[in-house]
This record gives sequence, C-alpha cells and structure tokens, in this order.
Amino acid sequence: MALDYVFTAHNIRLADGTQTHPASPNMDQYGRYKAAKRALNVIYNGDLEGRTIADVGCLEGGYTTEFARLGMEATGIEVRDSNFRNCLLVKSRTSLPNLHFLQRDALEIGQCGDYDGLFVCGLLYHLDKPRKFLEDAAKVCKKFIIIDTHVAPRMHEPAVDIFRLSDTSTNEGLKGRWFTEFDAAATAVDRDNMKWSSFANNASFWIEKTALLQTMSELGFDMVFEQFDCEDDIETQFTRGDRYNHSRVFLVGVKTGVSIARAQ
Repeated sequence: MALDYVFTAHNIRLADGTQTHPASPNMDQYGRYKAAKRALNVIYNGDLEGRTIADVGCLEGGYTTEFARLGMEATGIEVRDSNFRNCLLVKSRTSLPNLHFLQRDALEIGQCGDYDGLFVCGLLYHLDKPRKFLEDAAKVCKKFIIIDTHVAPRMHEPAVDIFRLSDTSTNEGLKGRWFTEFDAAATAVDRDNMKWSSFANNASFWIEKTALLQTMSELGFDMVFEQFDCEDDIETQFTRGDRYNHSRVFLVGVKTGVSIARAQ
C-alpha cells in the first residue's frame, strides 16, 4: 500500500509490509539501533519486556518503533508537526500497543513523565542549553541514558571547518563551540520544514567530549562509557570515517547504584 505521507529518513516496516522510506535500510539494521540494543541487553541482562524508554527528538519514530518491537514501553517525543504526523501514521499502522508518541519540545523533557531510560540520538547538538536539558533528563531517568551526538572538536580536527564552528567558547559553564543552525529571521513555517535543524534556537552549542562525560557523571550516571560498535567498520569510522570527520560519539550513562569508596 502506498503512503501519502513523505518520510525523509526512517525506513519503518509497517504491519502490512509497507516501508516508509525504501531507499534507506530497515531501521533494525541501523548501526545506532543495534548498538543501543546491545547496550540495553547488557544493562538489563536481556530482560527488556516492559522497560520504559523515551526516544527524545524521535523525528519520524523509527527508533521508537524498534524499541517497542523489543517489548519495551516506548515513547517517542517529537515537536515538529510534520514529523509528528508521520509518527501518528506509524502508530496507526503497526500492531504495537506499547508504542506511544507525545508532541512536546525536547526542552520539556522534565514534564513528560519518568522513564527507565532515555535515547537521545541526533538531538543534543541542536540545543543552545544542552546542560539544562541533561539536568532535566537525569531527573526523569531512573537507570540509563544513551546519547549519540556531535561534540566540539579540537582546533585542527575536520569538523571545525566542515560545520563552520566558532572558536572554543564557554556556555552554561561548559567548554565547546557554537554552530549556526539557520538565519535568525526564519519563520515558524521555515523551521518546521528544516527537519534536520534545531526547532527554535538559531545557534546550538556543541559540548567538548570530556566536559560532556564529566557532566553525565555529575548528574548521577556513575558508569559512563563510549560505545564503539555503532558502525560496521570500527577502525575506519573512528580514525578517518564520518565519526572522526564529524566529531561524533555514542555515549552510555548508567545509574548503577553501586558505591565505590575512593582511595585515600
């Protein structure tokens, strides 16, 4: 059955076999999804049934849908009208009672309920107050957070020029670089159509990697690590491929509840 809606990225398999974006791989083949699935299975020892997860800034709902197919109570949070309409279409054409969508701004995460964990993919680097978002996210997150994001590169790394980033600066007490999202004169309609940009702020702040890791730790994720299996070719991706050139990382934070005494 043909779709009347236009999907820009997420190729989601619907109940009747229809694909929402056939030019792309199926969502369950995305490297980021497979990496998140592996991390979740380690965190919960394979017991994902009924665990609650929010996919913040879920775009067209592809990752959210796959988490629901794992048996999780999955909620996609998306602000753009056009994207949210696609999410509702996916909800109506999949047989997944544990798949939910909310139309809310990611900055309102503190008002969207509590979850076992959050999946934050392609969002953090679109915010002008990323620390405030992380603080609110940590309060509603019981166990884990998974973040896939650009981080501020060092002076001579390719991403500085590729994305025309600012010089190193400080924002919310963190070091990083500013990225221009769109012209400040853009209208609400313009912004809704810019599916791969921020929703409201015309500039966003990319946090330095070490500062981001430290912030996650300070916010209660006592186990924080970078996951390197989100691409098929680890050596290429992390030394000269897109993840290196674009200064992108896949981070996991876990609240283990295990206190380890520091050496005196």
